[in-house]
Amino acid sequence: MPPFSPIRQVSLTALALIDQTNPREQGFLSVIAISRQISRLEQLATKRVLLGTNSGHSALIHTPPSRSSNVILWRRFARGAGLFLLAVLGCLQASAQQKPASPLDEFDRRFAAANSAKEAGDLPAAAAASEKIVALGLREMGKLRLFEAAYPEAAKFSRRSLEFEDVADAHVDLAAANLFTGQLDEALKEISQALAADPRNATAWNIQGQAQLKKKDYRAAVESFQKSLEIRPDRETSYGLASCLLRLKEKEKAAAIFQQMTVESGDRSGLHLLFGDAYRNATLYDDAVREFQRALSLDPKVPNGHYFLGLTYLMQNEWVLTPEARRQFLEQLRVDPGNYFANYLLGYMAFSSNQPQEADRYLGEAARLNPSSSQAWLYLGLNAYRRKENQRAERLFRKAIALAERSGADAHNDIRKAYTSLGRILIASGRAAEGERYFEKARAIQQNIIAGNQEEGGMGDSGGSGVSSADVTSLSQNEPPVALGGTGKDAATPLGGNALSHTKLTQGQKRQAAAQEEFLRSVLGGAFSDLATVEAMQEQYAVALGHYQEAEGWDPKVPNLMRNLGFTAYRAGNQPEAIRALRKALALAPGDDAVRAALRELGTTVPAQAPQNKKDKKP
Repeated sequence: MPPFSPIRQVSLTALALIDQTNPREQGFLSVIAISRQISRLEQLATKRVLLGTNSGHSALIHTPPSRSSNVILWRRFARGAGLFLLAVLGCLQASAQQKPASPLDEFDRRFAAANSAKEAGDLPAAAAASEKIVALGLREMGKLRLFEAAYPEAAKFSRRSLEFEDVADAHVDLAAANLFTGQLDEALKEISQALAADPRNATAWNIQGQAQLKKKDYRAAVESFQKSLEIRPDRETSYGLASCLLRLKEKEKAAAIFQQMTVESGDRSGLHLLFGDAYRNATLYDDAVREFQRALSLDPKVPNGHYFLGLTYLMQNEWVLTPEARRQFLEQLRVDPGNYFANYLLGYMAFSSNQPQEADRYLGEAARLNPSSSQAWLYLGLNAYRRKENQRAERLFRKAIALAERSGADAHNDIRKAYTSLGRILIASGRAAEGERYFEKARAIQQNIIAGNQEEGGMGDSGGSGVSSADVTSLSQNEPPVALGGTGKDAATPLGGNALSHTKLTQGQKRQAAAQEEFLRSVLGGAFSDLATVEAMQEQYAVALGHYQEAEGWDPKVPNLMRNLGFTAYRAGNQPEAIRALRKALALAPGDDAVRAALRELGTTVPAQAPQNKKDKKP
């Protein structure tokens, strides 16, 4: 179930899960529902699709023979798979007048164009067609990484796809990745390019609104959300608009939007959690308490309901852990003993009030429940450091830093404490050079925080709890999901904010995503290899070498890849790379005399060819 952040704002990829055709009947799709739609994905074997280029053979390059069944093979695999990303993130390609274009159909068209160019012997057209396949494959890999909450990689793939094809869809995907990693100016830059190419792109307007909201430019965000809604009405965008209106203290307008959402979906507990979140983000705590209490009255076990109410009490009282706030957190654990969020916050507050044993207990359970949370490990490390358990603290800090950097969240406020404390431990233990590197990183993070605080007009005080308003940002990294539910009385509850951001996938979804990645890797390996083959046949050896190397990174099992890579490296003057690749090619095909001869010419030792068994000899 995708997490919901009560402090962060509505995520853009959540739009992908919202049905735009008949919301009253269909409601909001859940990740669980998507899993049902693609349940066959994990059972399918990956098929490799190779373009093949036989418009003239090079002495160096092996080109697979033309197979008219390539597109048929692709269609058979992809239709059965349901193309995972189409179901999950297809909305990122939506426009006002038409449904999202199916990547299945688009791949079909691009494979057909490549085969036509090959059959016509048109090498430049074949290269251009291969580039189009590469661009689409990279975009789909970016969408998969967005779904998996691997935002730095999502940005990398989207950015790389733009080198092959500059389309609005890739700019939107890149903007979404930048938004999730806090690179708001970069997100706005990408969105401006997307809107210049497609001013009727509702999702682009929505992402722009999200970035503006995060920059606290609420009036501009309202305008962006309104433009998105004019193009394609949906409840997720309406919720973002209402959240902005609350920040502008226009409660009546926001309440009208919430009322319309209730009319469409019914008086559901999950909706009231969403409304409460919006009120709390606008520091309208009494309204937030009212909504959370209403959610609990409709369903006393609504997921994370007591946690949200307790968090609101905590924020309302300047982060002083009042008996009522604590009671709500403990009640959450009574209803759901495995609740990561209640354990984390109880441990956090225990640490802040210098109760080390209680902090260790709750934070340790939080880390066990969610081992990918950098914050839980960070505060376990700080608790150990406070108790002078430096060896344990060092291990915990290193783990927290690695997790934060891997998730692209290394600039949130509190992770700097891991760098600073680890630097001190290293210097104290005689590792000054390494320690200074961690201090430098901590100083860089601190400068980002100061710059952000200057834009926001300063920071609040701690109110006596040891926790200041500056710590709110770090808490938001671990906020729980609002109940999504695919069945039952909350089936129509919309996705909340930060949906798919920090997504926790089920094991089944992980298997499905892995199968989809395997398929896309096969497509990209073949497409890069096809592109390189055309380039090598035109004697563009240096460029071809780079693309063959990319093909190897995606799928080293592409037929003849290492042979072609090796001979191309040889022609490009890169002898070490030629030797490396040709050795691999010879291991795959020991009887390849041309490879054997080339290796001898390059002055490298060549293993003797195994003698042929008598039974294998021709009569």
